[in-house]
Amino acid sequence: MTALGVLSLCAARGVKLVLEGGDRITLEGPQAARDEVRETIRAVKPEVVTLLRSQRQNEVATTFAEAFSRLGNLYDGDLVGSLWARITTEHPTVASTINAAEAAADAAALSYQSGDTPDAAPFMAALATWEAAWREAIAVVTASTDRCSDCGARAVVLVGVDYDPALRYCPRCLRPAPIGTPAKGRAHA
Repeated sequence: MTALGVLSLCAARGVKLVLEGGDRITLEGPQAARDEVRETIRAVKPEVVTLLRSQRQNEVATTFAEAFSRLGNLYDGDLVGSLWARITTEHPTVASTINAAEAAADAAALSYQSGDTPDAAPFMAALATWEAAWREAIAVVTASTDRCSDCGARAVVLVGVDYDPALRYCPRCLRPAPIGTPAKGRAHA
């Protein structure tokens, strides 16, 4: 039986395979079902371990991609290019927070992928911290440039005869919102 066949058999019998400590596999589920599939797993254990690691790698990559997508919805420009350059230059403390959170998320991801951490919860918590650090950075940068100084709504540039590139206008207040003015109110999406 192939490793994929073993995973299918386990799923059909209600047995969950948990990768722990590198190449150790723990079986969860009904005892009779675990006893039934144990020998089948041993016959192709290296392939099953490789497949479980691959599934974890896909899970980690998908989860990171989803986080980047959520962050991309908050900022119109390039997150890792222009925004990161601006954060490191204008807000080095925020950049340090992001770097530390990213290092922790990477370490947790590697630990989860290798099986050293059997549960995804530490990775998910570290990733949430990283995403929160990015959200704070986006809020800090956009609050000073793209938000109305009165209500905090995203300001827009109006193009017309009297176009002034130094001014943005608030669609909510219908007043100019000068670039570089920190928002006084709450930020609205």
